[in-house]
Amino acid sequence: MNYQDIEKLASLKESNNLEFKESTGQLDRSMETLCAFLNGEGGTILYGVRDDGKIIGQTVSDSTKRSIAEALNRIEPFVDLEITYVTIPDTEKYVIVIFVEEQCFMRPFTYKGRAYQRIESTTTVMPQERYNHLLMERGGKYGWDLRTSTKLFLLLSANIGLSWK
Repeated sequence: MNYQDIEKLASLKESNNLEFKESTGQLDRSMETLCAFLNGEGGTILYGVRDDGKIIGQTVSDSTKRSIAEALNRIEPFVDLEITYVTIPDTEKYVIVIFVEEQCFMRPFTYKGRAYQRIESTTTVMPQERYNHLLMERGGKYGWDLRTSTKLFLLLSANIGLSWK
């Protein structure tokens, strides 16, 4: 990811998979959003970008990186994600980018013990019913090893002469 990529993202509006934060001073709230992205279709958080899309950047110290790592450790279950520090040209500031892919087989995720969801550009606490549903999908009869693959079925059935009905 480079500065031109940041400019493109910042030109978009916040959505169900994009969030802008002025700084990591808003870390708790952004971790709730990251949790919501994990419970949905994935997404990107940009620190150093105002709500109106203006890129302002922020300084990054060891303390900043440590704070991010500590906050990420409060997300359960553990998730592998991508953190990028993009330099703003002609400054000593950065835009911090955290990107997560969809994690449909590990949901629900929680931050500080609470699950969150994203609806448009708003992050809210996930209703208990939705949480229970995702929990059942993760470990119950909807587990990945019991899911059928239509593509695999079609491939196998073509080889032995079955038809899909």
